Amino acid sequence: MTMEPMNFNDIEEKGYTKIKNHGMIANNRTAALVSMNGNVDWLCLPNFSSDPAFDSILDKNKGGFFSTRPHDLNGVTVKQEYEKRTMVLKTSFYKNEKEVLRLTDFLPATEYPSINFPEMHRLVESFETKIEVDILLKATLDYRISPVNITIMEGGAVYRKNSRKIGIFTNAKLTSENELIKGKLYMSEHQKEWVVIAYNMSDETLSNFKSDYRLKDTIDYWRNFTNKSNYNGIMKDVALRSGITLRGLFYDPSGMMVASPTSSLPECLGGERNWDYRYSWVRDTSYVIEALSMLGLQEAATNYLYDMMKIIETSDEINVLYKLEASDKLEEYELDYEGYMGSSPVRMGNLASKQFQLDVYGSIINAVFHLGDIGGTVTAYMWDFVVKVVDKIEHIWQSPDSSIWEFRTPRKHYVYSKVMCWLGIDRAIQLGKRKEFLSNFDHWEHLKDIIKKDILENGVDPETGSLVQYYGAKDVDASLLRVSLTGFLDSNDPIIHNTVNRIKKELMGRDYLIKRYNNDDGLSCPDNAFLLMSFWYVEVLIDQNKVDEAKDVLTSLLSKGNHLKLFSEEIDMKTLEPIGNFPQAITHLGVIRAICKLNKKLKNN
Repeated sequence: MTMEPMNFNDIEEKGYTKIKNHGMIANNRTAALVSMNGNVDWLCLPNFSSDPAFDSILDKNKGGFFSTRPHDLNGVTVKQEYEKRTMVLKTSFYKNEKEVLRLTDFLPATEYPSINFPEMHRLVESFETKIEVDILLKATLDYRISPVNITIMEGGAVYRKNSRKIGIFTNAKLTSENELIKGKLYMSEHQKEWVVIAYNMSDETLSNFKSDYRLKDTIDYWRNFTNKSNYNGIMKDVALRSGITLRGLFYDPSGMMVASPTSSLPECLGGERNWDYRYSWVRDTSYVIEALSMLGLQEAATNYLYDMMKIIETSDEINVLYKLEASDKLEEYELDYEGYMGSSPVRMGNLASKQFQLDVYGSIINAVFHLGDIGGTVTAYMWDFVVKVVDKIEHIWQSPDSSIWEFRTPRKHYVYSKVMCWLGIDRAIQLGKRKEFLSNFDHWEHLKDIIKKDILENGVDPETGSLVQYYGAKDVDASLLRVSLTGFLDSNDPIIHNTVNRIKKELMGRDYLIKRYNNDDGLSCPDNAFLLMSFWYVEVLIDQNKVDEAKDVLTSLLSKGNHLKLFSEEIDMKTLEPIGNFPQAITHLGVIRAICKLNKKLKNN
């Protein structure tokens, strides 16, 4: 995962760090995006769902940031890498091919979910030459609504807006100017200095943060996590990096997982496909359990499902997505920001929370099934929940919905949604019989057959013999790649072959990148390649025993990750640049599944 140093001037475009030129640090409460240029341009404190402290990735002029870099940038190149098998990030600046400055960034992590460190630690190191280092801080906290109050003190400064405040604690001499905190470090050869950013701390000394201890504890935390994995197959480092990334997106106090730590990074540059992903989606649940268990991380998978179940059972319905905490907001609103590279509107909150999406019912049963499949405990209480969900599916499966893609257009009878209803009942039958629970399995089998018959009668195009996006449609949808993976039809069934061939012809671009659909979804700016679909395509090839092709496709897809093997939600079909919220949990789930399934196939062949 090493990279060649990049020219400092190539890191940004139009005043914004390119999405791919970021690393993420996280601690199971929140996460930060750290640019290769030394900027922290996204960080919500104290939690993922809090209003950002730094958000210049969404507006280069209005947004907040924390920056540390050499004063003299002439001829500087930069390299970024993780401390092996951790979420500790190192950003190194070079001049004349010699390292002159290194930033080591982390958010303190702990095994105890009740302990919170709402702080970021940055170790600044010089090497063989003296160096002048610039520090800048500008916080957002409430999107510029209230006036700023800055207090400079010995050993730091505090940036206040009403009841919220960010402290910067450092040995650098600090001044303030026009809502900015500025500082200088004049570093001798081989000098080390800590800078700490802390939320709601106003009168503290740098030494009290115990940064050296926190760094050791954080390294131990991440290595203890990866040491629990028993995966020793192909592409191990990539698979484990995805596992670490997923673990970093968990919110330990409630056990939920955000789909991404960011909001409103565009799926299409200059367009309106900008959404807030700092919530937990039900459909991701089974993917999380499968992916983590493939890495041998059954404990994390089990805890996640039970925590998710606790949240679900507080409401009468299974919602599309859930807040991390009861006090969080779901209402969608727009900020007066220009957006990443001019992509507006910038949205906080998510309107999809109010949608009806059929696939979530099958998804949650599938999650329980996979928990049982990896040897996890499925209690009578949980079985009772499964029975209730099957009953719910029986009463609603014939209803139109908004689909997995959360269309903001009138509801339709989407084929993928119907297949997921079939899947929920199929998995409930398998689970019940394996665990010797009692229920009316004959009735469920009959219901499953009715749903399958309905899909094959209404969801197959008679001319092409392929599945279609929704009943009566002519277009295909990339989500249909998953149909054979569910067992609804065999991977070599003619309908599956016809569907996959149409997806390749109509939705696949270069480098095996696949967009989700071609139809009008009511949004301006064309849709781009959704990376998970390409990883599903790899799984289909594996199931069809096209192993060499699957290997080639997977290798190509893995090259779409950045220098740290972090993956975005989408790839621009024209420029091949990563776009969308970053890093994206569901893409990393796809990475793990594809790698582990290929590894298993290669072993068995």
